[in-house]
Amino acid sequence: MAKKRVQYLDIIKVVSIFLIVFVHFVLLSETIPANFCMMACLAGVPMFFMVNGALLFSRPLDLRKHIRKTIMVYLVLVIWRLLYLPIVGPACQVDVLSFGKGRLLSYLFAFGNLEGLQIGHLWFMEALLAVYVVFPLFRIAFDLKYGGRITLFFAVYSLVMTNGMTGMQMALDALARAGIALGCDITGLEVLNPFGLYANMLGFFLLGAWIHLSWDDGKNRKKWGLPGLAAGLLGLAGMWAVKWYTSGSPAWDGSYLDQGYRHIPVVFMAVGFFLFFRSLTIRNSIAARILEAVASRTLGIYYLHWIFGWLFVPHLALVFSGYNVGTNILRTFAQLIPALALTLLLERIPMIKHLVTG
Repeated sequence: MAKKRVQYLDIIKVVSIFLIVFVHFVLLSETIPANFCMMACLAGVPMFFMVNGALLFSRPLDLRKHIRKTIMVYLVLVIWRLLYLPIVGPACQVDVLSFGKGRLLSYLFAFGNLEGLQIGHLWFMEALLAVYVVFPLFRIAFDLKYGGRITLFFAVYSLVMTNGMTGMQMALDALARAGIALGCDITGLEVLNPFGLYANMLGFFLLGAWIHLSWDDGKNRKKWGLPGLAAGLLGLAGMWAVKWYTSGSPAWDGSYLDQGYRHIPVVFMAVGFFLFFRSLTIRNSIAARILEAVASRTLGIYYLHWIFGWLFVPHLALVFSGYNVGTNILRTFAQLIPALALTLLLERIPMIKHLVTG
């Protein structure tokens, strides 16, 4: 029996995958609009985790099935790490055979790095695995008395202990440089964070579940659409200000923001845009079918867009005399469309389909 899809979650998935592809292999000039666009893309991954939370918490927990799913996500990640070696390796001018067997085994099975091999986007799947491991505990708690409050508490706590701590440290460092206060390092408080490196993604995951299940009626969706948009735009302005503060320039400077997902405005941006897109409805049947087709294949697009980035973008970059936001949008579609087409093909092949369907 086919699972009933939730349209607003599909909308968010499609927007998110577009933002994620937009931010990889950028062809942008050093302008303020380009900087705003890049900062907006920081909402993509958190919103993906919010959608995952909404979907997983909506289903009864089948522990055996969840364990099998988690193992499958890990094995698929291992296979993609293997596939990237002969494809991305030569593009990065990395001789993968020069690494010893131990390094290669660590790379494949223990999330190790190989110098020069640029596959940093896979941190997303590692974070997803980390969240999947602890998910059953939160799913069981959700069915208990006050389960919704427990979920919301840990969502907020996880975000406070990551994004909140980053913001607090930045504020303390700024005050120290201004001579207003003594320098204070609060990184030691990380011992109070039991969820590790990806606690903020767990926070978004739980928050998405809470919004979807504890706040899910048509009236609330419409009511919070515009306030959500306002919060998202406020978060976007905040992230632009953070990037300006850290880089010294209001324009895009070609460098990514350090710990970009761990800043406070990202929370406003991701939650705000989630609420805004939650209020939307697509009534055109053709547009709705296209939306569903893309939304149901974001995993394949995610893995494959990286390959098409290395294959196409260096050549595509030579076509344009100058770069701008429009150029980067065209480049994004140049990766998205073939990644979607190949996903459609691969999902029809037994066994191989698991690489793009999970």
